[in-house]
Amino acid sequence: MSQSSGPRILAKYVEGVVVNSDVDADPIYTIATSTPASGWSLDRTNGVLQWQGYIDISGYRPDDMVIIPQAVAVEYGGAYFSTSGATGPGGNIFIQYAMTTDKIDDMDFGAAGIAEPLAGFLGDNSEMEQVVYAGTEAWGPTSNGLAMVNQQKMTYGDAPPLVGPRIYIGIRAVLTPAISSASGSPAFVDTSFMIPPMRFVIGGMAEEVPEFQLLHLMKRQIDLQQTPDVD
Repeated sequence: MSQSSGPRILAKYVEGVVVNSDVDADPIYTIATSTPASGWSLDRTNGVLQWQGYIDISGYRPDDMVIIPQAVAVEYGGAYFSTSGATGPGGNIFIQYAMTTDKIDDMDFGAAGIAEPLAGFLGDNSEMEQVVYAGTEAWGPTSNGLAMVNQQKMTYGDAPPLVGPRIYIGIRAVLTPAISSASGSPAFVDTSFMIPPMRFVIGGMAEEVPEFQLLHLMKRQIDLQQTPDVD
């Protein structure tokens, strides 16, 4: 890759994952062993699914340049789906993701409430200015079949100039089984969930900045990566 100024594309591919829930088992949730699931971990009792990794940007620009993000996105390589039984409507998937210049320290913070951002708040030991791109999405079942619909999508991020060696990525999902009232009263039923493969992408420009600005960014971003967790 050229070390001159100009456009750069940074990206990280994350494998998809299939999770099955057996509501009569203990624990309820399992990752399907027949599908790739590199890096995913699962709270098998509460249905909280997590993934953590990073984009290594060493060598993407000389030390006196920064990468200024101009377009950021999470691209899906397939469909979200969930099913109960063979063809019945599935459950719900509440998923959060973030790309940051600081480590995401508290993946479990507030997971039960799923109401706060995944990154960029006090409990995570980070600030919003460190968030390159993040989002929260809610996926729910259609009236029948395997498909799911995106019911809500909220994104945020400051896309700060990048000077550190890594862009950290975190994903957290909460899975809720389908509900059936076939027996006369609503109850959870066995459900399968599919979170598709995804690609975290940052498109930007490698550019020189004034030395005082470069030093400030290095101090802010690199030093924060060494800050201990606040739990």
